[in-house]
Amino acid sequence: MLHLIRTEWLKIKPYRAFWVMVGLAVAIIPAGNYIAAEITSQIVSKTKELIAVAPYDFPLIWQSIANVNSYMTALFAIPMIILVTNEFTYKTHRQNIIDGWERREFVLAKLFWWLALSLLAFLTTVITALVLGLAYGAHPLSFENFEYLFYYLLQVLLSLGIATLIAVLVRRSGLAIVLYLCYIMIVEQVLVLVLKRNFGEIGGLLPLQTGDELIPFPVIGKLMNNADHYDDGVYLLVLCLYIGLMIFLVFRRMLKTDY
Repeated sequence: MLHLIRTEWLKIKPYRAFWVMVGLAVAIIPAGNYIAAEITSQIVSKTKELIAVAPYDFPLIWQSIANVNSYMTALFAIPMIILVTNEFTYKTHRQNIIDGWERREFVLAKLFWWLALSLLAFLTTVITALVLGLAYGAHPLSFENFEYLFYYLLQVLLSLGIATLIAVLVRRSGLAIVLYLCYIMIVEQVLVLVLKRNFGEIGGLLPLQTGDELIPFPVIGKLMNNADHYDDGVYLLVLCLYIGLMIFLVFRRMLKTDY
């Protein structure tokens, strides 16, 4: 496995566009949450009698930042798409096979970046939450509600899994990015609305919506009607099953397709 990671690192190391995109993704997470923290802190200061704990104060900050960042998973999915499609564009996937790699090893190498980018998003979120919580919070550091960040990590893994599957199916970066963005921004959102309106809570079981159901924004979440909502354990199980399905489909596609 180490030789796969080393080879992948040598491929990506000189790729400036990739590092610029990843750098922007890492920068946008704290920047976006800083803006949200500023806005919510002003709202809370004017409504102290209605809101006991600010969304960007401990312990609610873990849930708040997970919710905000769940809308930014594409920041890491797009570099993932480019990494995968470049293998087909520049025929390096064929060269790997000629050099003695098994197809399974090629997929494992891409799963390394899948996991690495997801963990980078997770760690960036943890650091951002700690900094903003200490800066804006009136309560001491607390890890209560930290489980929401693990829900966020699972949602990032699924989002990157969907991106990877689209990339190996389409093999062209531009088209893959457009299809991915259309799915997360339009297709799934429309399906969620239609299913929830006609069939109730089943609409919450679509891939990325499962993560959204697990991490509602704290204050808003308390005001919403939870009648059409499964137990959190159901969404967590379905989310994990989707991740497993993405891995299976990526492996199946790469092991069966012609090179």
